[in-house]
Amino acid sequence: MSEPFDPNQPPPAPQGPAQPPARPAYRPEPPAWSQEQGAVGQHSASGYQAAPTVNPYGGGPAYPGSKAFVEQHFGPIAGFGSRAGALIIDVLLSIIGLIPMIIGAVMLVGAAPEIDEFGASVPGTADAGMATTGGILIFLGVMLMIGIQVWNRIFKMGRTGQSVGKKAMGITLIGVQTGQPIGALQSFLRELLSGIINQIFYLSYLWMLWDDNKQTLHDKIVSSTVIQVPKP
Repeated sequence: MSEPFDPNQPPPAPQGPAQPPARPAYRPEPPAWSQEQGAVGQHSASGYQAAPTVNPYGGGPAYPGSKAFVEQHFGPIAGFGSRAGALIIDVLLSIIGLIPMIIGAVMLVGAAPEIDEFGASVPGTADAGMATTGGILIFLGVMLMIGIQVWNRIFKMGRTGQSVGKKAMGITLIGVQTGQPIGALQSFLRELLSGIINQIFYLSYLWMLWDDNKQTLHDKIVSSTVIQVPKP
């Protein structure tokens, strides 16, 4: 039964429209690339990429391929001195081929015919056999120098990142994006470009002295760099 009406009681307050139920706060899902191993930079709690971390070795922004990026992810960039030392070791290794070349040159001189007082060669004084042997030794010396260079600076360095000289100096050649050895084909292209550009006062090697990313010109063309690693 309803209560009797009381004229002294104030009327009930009007009710507004019904309020919708509260929704949970929106929290975006992290993008797919943020879940991949090795994604650049750190990610905030919301899933978005945070600013790059500070390079412990100094340098500018850590964009991919930069000195800061390489040093944050792969290791400190090698200096000019260690790279020059590695190159000297590799050159000394390749000139082993000079040994048979020098012997062959001496044999060619010894096999030459005698000269009379009129400047003409004396018949029968030349040694054809010695001359042939000397020529073969010179050819073998040239091939040995080329073979050592190809094995050491193209195949070995391309596949492992280290030539004999680089391994001795504790440095290694890597790709600036991947941190991995660049492969024999890229290493061949790098050496070819180095040989061409360095005809101008070793410009390619000296370029790293003022380059922000400490790369030589042939490094820049093939997207490579050299970092420090523990010595064996």
